[in-house]
Amino acid sequence: MNNNIKAKIKGYFTKRRKLYYIYMATLLVITAGLNIAARHSTLFAEWYSTHIYRALVTTAGRIVGFLPFSLYELLIICGIALLFFIIYRIVYFIIKKRCRRILTLFARVLAILLTVLALFTVNCGINYHRKPFSYYSGLTITRQSTDMLVALCRSLIAEANALVPYIDTVEVPDDADGTHYGSIFSLKNTNTHDEAILAMNKLGELYPVLSGFYPNPKPVLFSKVMSYEFITGVYSFTIEANYNNDVPDYVKAYTICHELSHLRGFMREDEAGFIAYLACIHSDNVNLQYSGILNALSYVMNSVYSNCGAAVYTELYKSMDAQIMRDYYYDSKYWDKFETPVADVADAVNNAYLVANAQTDGVKSYGRMVDLLLARYSSQNN
Repeated sequence: MNNNIKAKIKGYFTKRRKLYYIYMATLLVITAGLNIAARHSTLFAEWYSTHIYRALVTTAGRIVGFLPFSLYELLIICGIALLFFIIYRIVYFIIKKRCRRILTLFARVLAILLTVLALFTVNCGINYHRKPFSYYSGLTITRQSTDMLVALCRSLIAEANALVPYIDTVEVPDDADGTHYGSIFSLKNTNTHDEAILAMNKLGELYPVLSGFYPNPKPVLFSKVMSYEFITGVYSFTIEANYNNDVPDYVKAYTICHELSHLRGFMREDEAGFIAYLACIHSDNVNLQYSGILNALSYVMNSVYSNCGAAVYTELYKSMDAQIMRDYYYDSKYWDKFETPVADVADAVNNAYLVANAQTDGVKSYGRMVDLLLARYSSQNN
């Protein structure tokens, strides 16, 4: 090979390496700039969410929505495979004493991580800093008395009890340990994906900020893995509403609406949960109504136990229809099977993720949904 050809090859790789570094530097600057702007300007985050992000959902979200599988789940699987490949290559380069190749490998990994970070920022990260949903709903969150908390709980129980005769149920076989469940709530006769999207669109008529296109929700193939992590749904940079398809049905319908709420730029968990509740209760489908009320009721019941004591909690629990008790019992037994150290680790990771995205209460922010429920109940009864 003559010197001229060698020089051209060397020049090609030098140019490619420079472009690589320019790509990483550009991503880093843009990502950092967007995050700084969002954290320091609610107006910017709000404008981005209602204009740029909404356009991304309508375009990229529509394209990804055509896929019959979860792109996010596929990327996670590829990421795990890539991790093992990277470990193999590092060991190989060490054995072959090619340390410079390790540096090249790290540079490529860094480029991948920066790409993921950039996608996360533009597809969901900025939304954490927008105006809260309470701004659009007109609700004022204030400290409410325990009497108001109990009154809210009684109201939700009454609503759930009234729906019981109209919901679909299915007979569940006993567990291997002899645990008897009887009939539990079922979505067997419900096109849950379509009904959830219809519910969100109907809610969008009341709150225009929630109107617009919603891509199809995606059931996760490895849903049991999510259960081991105590995760019922996940939304990330792929602009998809992914949900755990293995959980009890009363959790499933509400979770789908919860994840769809993120597709309107409301990333805070307490807000997404509240929006999901509103979507469910405004749905024309009785099964979605039941799912929304039971999930809201579980939050409120936990708050009653913490703030009012076991006696009040027990009294309220006994006022529930036997069907509701069975559904809660079935749900409790389901999650008991996944009580492992993996769940504790996943909880810690989720907590760190929430705190990193300005949800300073971390996982505890899930409990703040009760404040929104109380604000709504108070506004309707004063």
